[in-house]
Amino acid sequence: MSDARTDAMTQPEVDRAMDSLPGARHGPLYALSFRNFRLFFVGQLISVAGTWMQAVAQGWVVWDITHQARWLGIVSGAGAIPYVLFAIPGGNAADRRPRRDILVWTQAVAMLLAFVLAILAAGLFHTRLQGWHIALLAAIGGVVNAYNMPAQQAFVTDMVDEREALANAIALNSLRFNLARFIGPIMAGVVLVKLGAAWCFGLNGLSFIAVIISLMMMRLPEFRPHPAHGSVWDGFAYIARTSTVFRATFLIGIGSLFTWSASTLFPMLATHFHQGAAGFSRMTAINGVGAATGGVFLTVWGDRFERRSLVYAGAILFATALIFLARMHSFTATLVCLVIAGFAMILFAISCNTKVQTEAPDKLRGRVMAVYSLVFQGFMPLGSLEIGILAERVGAQAAIYWNAMVALCVTLCVFLWALVSERRQAAV
Repeated sequence: MSDARTDAMTQPEVDRAMDSLPGARHGPLYALSFRNFRLFFVGQLISVAGTWMQAVAQGWVVWDITHQARWLGIVSGAGAIPYVLFAIPGGNAADRRPRRDILVWTQAVAMLLAFVLAILAAGLFHTRLQGWHIALLAAIGGVVNAYNMPAQQAFVTDMVDEREALANAIALNSLRFNLARFIGPIMAGVVLVKLGAAWCFGLNGLSFIAVIISLMMMRLPEFRPHPAHGSVWDGFAYIARTSTVFRATFLIGIGSLFTWSASTLFPMLATHFHQGAAGFSRMTAINGVGAATGGVFLTVWGDRFERRSLVYAGAILFATALIFLARMHSFTATLVCLVIAGFAMILFAISCNTKVQTEAPDKLRGRVMAVYSLVFQGFMPLGSLEIGILAERVGAQAAIYWNAMVALCVTLCVFLWALVSERRQAAV
């Protein structure tokens, strides 16, 4: 295929042409044929299930000891400033240092933080758990995540050595995350009610052992850092000059601020419907069911659709489902909306992630994914802080409604921008 012909084709035409090449498409579990990725998949499934168990227990404990929506936002927001400060150095490290070493150290520190939280929740050493304890540990966790997330995102390319397997690995990675998001809250619902929050935190600490072992068992080629020329800000520059990547990153930022933050208010909603801790864990789990379904859908059928269409369809459906959720008057109807929201959320998130990762050049991928993770992970706690403060004034459902309306309007504007840009390019 000549360069001139390729330049004249639209992206969907290029995708269809690539699909026709031998070996261009494999089964939905293709990335699992790589030993390193299998180890990572299993280890992370166990560890992230523990992380979700802790997230559910932590959210309920914060609400139980404060009964203030703003504290839900404060704890979620506590990790934002450290993440923002360290995400770019974290992306630079992911391009300059062995990514497995970074992941082993970050997982070890996260394990220690979980054990500290368990000790405080158990009341050992005559210490009573308070909101500021949880916020402080969340802030330290923000620093850890700033180094962990870019390395983990870029590490996918180290585990699958065929570029055509990358999109499938990203989809399976998200499927693994959302299976854990379903399993973790179910376990939390049992452990939290029967044994207490301290057990949830302690079990999460133990779960990190699985991912550390899986990382150490991998057989990886010698790490070769990318040349030291260039700046850590090159990731920003690449995104700014690449309109398609910029739009995907911008939409993820809007989603992190105004739609993902809705989960911060789940404890408040559970109390509103008189469901308690069990209802809160059920809400998180059912949202995870929708997310896992979305992950399965993309893993099996995702390559049949244009990636851009999946980005916008997921973003619009996500916001719309939350708008309906904010108008529900029964717990059952709320759960139905959460299933749809979870499905759309993953449709949106994986499609954006895949687009950015596959378009970013190898030498910049760590720094580009650092910016992407900064927007995704860094904005989410800020959104949680915003929606927590808003909910104090107008109530949980009204806060979710207005945030989702903002996200929907912005998404539609970006979609129109993309259509106009595409028509202008076609006219040239």
